[in-house]
Amino acid sequence: MGDTKRYADDAPYDVIVVGAGICGVIFLKYALEQGLRCLVLETQSDVGGLWAKLPAWQDLQNRKEDFAINGVPLDGVTQPFVQRHVRAWVRRYGLAPHIRLGCRVTSISPVGDAWTVQTTSGTFSADYVVAATGVQNEPWIPAVERSDSEILELHSSQLLRPEDLAGRRVTVVGGGASAYDMLELAVTNGAEGVHWLYRHARWFLPTRRSKQRAWPNLRELALSQTILRSPHAVSSFMWWQLRLLYRLFGLTEIQPAERFDFRRHQLIPARSSMLKHFDRIVRHRGEIRHIRGPEIELADSAERIETDVVLWATGFRMNLRYLGLPELQGIDNADDLLPRLGSLVRSIDYPRLFFIGMSLTESTSSMPFIAAIEAKSIVAHVQGRCDIPATHTPGRLAYWDLFRHFARFDGANYPQRTWKLKSALRGLWYGVLRNKPVRI
Repeated sequence: MGDTKRYADDAPYDVIVVGAGICGVIFLKYALEQGLRCLVLETQSDVGGLWAKLPAWQDLQNRKEDFAINGVPLDGVTQPFVQRHVRAWVRRYGLAPHIRLGCRVTSISPVGDAWTVQTTSGTFSADYVVAATGVQNEPWIPAVERSDSEILELHSSQLLRPEDLAGRRVTVVGGGASAYDMLELAVTNGAEGVHWLYRHARWFLPTRRSKQRAWPNLRELALSQTILRSPHAVSSFMWWQLRLLYRLFGLTEIQPAERFDFRRHQLIPARSSMLKHFDRIVRHRGEIRHIRGPEIELADSAERIETDVVLWATGFRMNLRYLGLPELQGIDNADDLLPRLGSLVRSIDYPRLFFIGMSLTESTSSMPFIAAIEAKSIVAHVQGRCDIPATHTPGRLAYWDLFRHFARFDGANYPQRTWKLKSALRGLWYGVLRNKPVRI
């Protein structure tokens, strides 16, 4: 894949995309459809981005019907199926000749109104650059002291065989979606004892269903956003529902103090086995100060935990060092990057540099859904059919509200006379018909 070149290497491209994950591949599809000369550069030997590296057990937060937009098939919810799904995009739309695999970007440099892109496979030039490497591209483990440690430590992305947890004392560190996954895997694979260490547990949706079948899902969210309209009204309804469920499931001890806001908090479905065996999980608020021999010492406490395995469910950081741009060197998370982006996607420092998929973290949305909406407007901007403002958009947007956001300035994709009606009809349609594919 990617060996065939449509254009000579020294010919300038309209757009160079860094990263052949789901965002990069979807952007390439829309760019080629509109006649742009586009090239995707990917460090790895296959498409899929982070999904190409995750363990086989890793699965989606959403239903596959909400993830698989535009009718591209997704046959399952775990990592092998998701990576095949990205490959399916490449096959269906004939994208392979426009993807250069095994090509690592080392820096990009503005040259007049264009970019020079330095890579391990040569130098390319383009009018625009789109960074599609995602907000989660580098596993992160906090720095702690270690002395003669006898404990096996694994980042959640390194747990390849959950069955190896059987009969072992396991400590899970973290308070988000990855931590809930690790707790689920520990209890279902027969860990001898499970400790959970967290500073703050994030909001999640208590349910006995599988996380892909939890209610409300993205279809219900689209329906709520269409009917209630007000983001405050949607958040208030969901906050009321979550507090009720936390009481019913006996989880008030870990209920976040902060009011739920669907624009800022991802609605993480709970893991059913984790809830079923919740009383077996020994819970601690705090963080690790020192790992010594077979014990963990907690910060701000004399407490010690004997354990065999530490599972670091501490998430990922964003690595933008490959860009070589001084204004972005110290940024390693979306919270720091978003204030430097205009309208969620356009760099304020470099108006011909765009980022795609940055609004997903801490929100309830589907990555392909976000990528498709953002890609359409970026392509229209490159073609001069709309102008994406390079002014910061405060706050975040979730799912159906993205249509309204881009429609404010993208008349090419959202004609002013009809987009509100179309958006409302779509929200009602997809909210009611749960198994209807989303088309953008």
